[in-house]
Amino acid sequence: MRHFFKIPALGLAGTAVAMLAVAFAGCSYSHGPEPSPCNDPAPATYAAVVSPIFDAGCRRCHGTSVYQTRGGGTDLGTYQALKAVPTTLLMGCIEQQPGYDAMPKGAPKLSDCDIARIRAWIAAGQLNN
Repeated sequence: MRHFFKIPALGLAGTAVAMLAVAFAGCSYSHGPEPSPCNDPAPATYAAVVSPIFDAGCRRCHGTSVYQTRGGGTDLGTYQALKAVPTTLLMGCIEQQPGYDAMPKGAPKLSDCDIARIRAWIAAGQLNN
């Protein structure tokens, strides 16, 4: 009887490795979105994902009680206020794109992971919870 998957020169372990390499060689994310840099399994919602990012990096200047004096009039203190900000302006600032005010001002740029989470929230329709 002839063994289809047995490769005599490689032995049993080598055959298994060769079969795995062939099986995974065609794997890609061509059938859906690639995971975010942080591989965050949480759904992209305001309450679970976005609000904590803005609490940590934005609301000391753009919170509801201080945005008029410290945040240039841009309120990011609530879900409704954040949704009212044009997404191109929001992403331009936090991604620190040319022509936009780099945010957070006077602090390190948000992490790539946090930016990806905000982008996923926008792409999902800016869900609240």
